[in-house]
Amino acid sequence: MRNYHEKLVNAKRDSRIGNHSVEHFNNTRYFYYHGHNVCIVDDQKKTYELSFCGWYTRSTKDCLAGYREYFSSRGYTQLNPITIYNYEER
Repeated sequence: MRNYHEKLVNAKRDSRIGNHSVEHFNNTRYFYYHGHNVCIVDDQKKTYELSFCGWYTRSTKDCLAGYREYFSSRGYTQLNPITIYNYEER
């Protein structure tokens, strides 16, 4: 997991680190990469959803993989699972 993942998932309020940010609304957190909503987390239901937002790049893949690693390891369920391709496969 990269440094920005750790800081953003532990942020208690809306935060930005470079091209990454998080916004809080009720029990839901919205994680953005370059302004695109790549991860939605419902902390009450312990679920999360990932999206490439049409940007199938290595950096987006790494961003999504970090969120998946973090939330899956904490017992959250991924809604509408997507395949995070190896960059070399695309």
